[in-house]
Amino acid sequence: MQLISLIALWLLLFAFGRLRSSRRRRFSRFIPGVLFFQVSLTAALLSRLFAAMEFSGDVVDWIGIVERIALYIAFVELMLDLIWALCKRFSPSQTAPALILKNIAFVVAGVVILAAELNSRGFLTSIGSAAILGGFAFILGPGSASQISNISSALSVQVERQFSVGDWVKINGHQGMVANISLNNTYLHDDVDDCYVVMPNSLIDTGTIVNYSRPSDQYFRFEVAVGLPLDMPPGLAIEMLERIAMDHSSVLSDPPIKVFIRSIGEYSIDYFIKFYVSDFRHRARVRREIFCGIWYALNRAGYSLPYPQHELHTFELSEKRDAHNAAQQQEASFRMMRNLDLFESLSDQEIRGIASHDRVLNFHTGECVVRRGEVGGSMYVILEGECAVLIGDQDDPDLMLEITRLSKGMIFGEIAALTNAARTASVRATSHLELQEISQRQVSDIFLSNDQAMSAFAKVMTSREAEHQRFTPEQQQNFESGLIDRMVTTFGRLFSG
Repeated sequence: MQLISLIALWLLLFAFGRLRSSRRRRFSRFIPGVLFFQVSLTAALLSRLFAAMEFSGDVVDWIGIVERIALYIAFVELMLDLIWALCKRFSPSQTAPALILKNIAFVVAGVVILAAELNSRGFLTSIGSAAILGGFAFILGPGSASQISNISSALSVQVERQFSVGDWVKINGHQGMVANISLNNTYLHDDVDDCYVVMPNSLIDTGTIVNYSRPSDQYFRFEVAVGLPLDMPPGLAIEMLERIAMDHSSVLSDPPIKVFIRSIGEYSIDYFIKFYVSDFRHRARVRREIFCGIWYALNRAGYSLPYPQHELHTFELSEKRDAHNAAQQQEASFRMMRNLDLFESLSDQEIRGIASHDRVLNFHTGECVVRRGEVGGSMYVILEGECAVLIGDQDDPDLMLEITRLSKGMIFGEIAALTNAARTASVRATSHLELQEISQRQVSDIFLSNDQAMSAFAKVMTSREAEHQRFTPEQQQNFESGLIDRMVTTFGRLFSG
């Protein structure tokens, strides 16, 4: 009956062991190690079997020793499992101490139990010592110097807390989540290729470690590099990349997204986007979707990803291409100015004349377009982007005060351009900024042949100024008359003869 009970218990432990190793059930992680219980039961079965067969001698004695030692070690393993589970349960970070510490404690306890049992039976002689050394040799395996180096490196990693189980790391070029740290090796789970990378601890100790889970495990820094066309304005490219990252559902807004220029190459300007995600496992999907977003955004903007190419440009082909691009730009400028009330009195031909003779200017974020105190110059129509109107000490950016923002379709600098007066404020780009310049020469040519246009300009500007300054009707009339006089004086003086 006792033999049948031992067999049933052995089979039950075998089933528990299979469940623990398979981890197919949610409760399987709570099953303690049963290997040494199985060893003890196996020794007990053999001992009962030999007793039934009336065998005796040293073999039976050694089987009894194995039974007791395996049982003691099994209880030590059970106790360590319980301690580690409690540490994980009550740890603020919900992580258990390093597994290597548990393994070392287990080995030390096993050696102590083995030595104590052999000594109590009077077997700690040369034979017993050889058995203990044999156990150490089994633990360390072949190449003892290498194994000792691995163990030393594992201890160094854990003492310095370079990484822990569950951290996302890159070690010597291999990226993954730390699944286990044993005496000899560290196991990384590469979730992209769905495989384990087994790295000897001695190589980790001498290699380069990047820990994505430190200093914070709440978010992970991520980087995407891309080359964009040389003819795409950098300000426009940076805004596009920032917008693509901001619009992605997995990208965090805090810490902020940053875009940098790495270099300007032969075929492209190389950018990289730095942003953060809350779950590192999503990095492959995020990378794929960011790249897809870049391709489609470039396509909509009329650009394409650059690639190495050699082109033969004849003078005729280059001239034709430049003329086509200029025509497109002039048409866009014409459509924008045609919708502005300031140019309502001008004919299509006059507006097209402005678009064809004056430049389209591009400014990057932070660049100053006009400075307070400068006399005269051009006026500008905003084709794309935003800019800020600033007053204060322009030599000290901290003392500059922003009074308003101007956006697409707005005009600035008209008073200074039409009256040759000093500019009353500075204007600085707050994003990629594209402007249609309208020079004093172009305005003069229009006014010299179109007196009605000058009066219409004065009325529109007076109406705008009256709205801002809250003029009375009399003040508005005086301002308009004075403005026309200043415009006549300005253009007569600048362009006479």
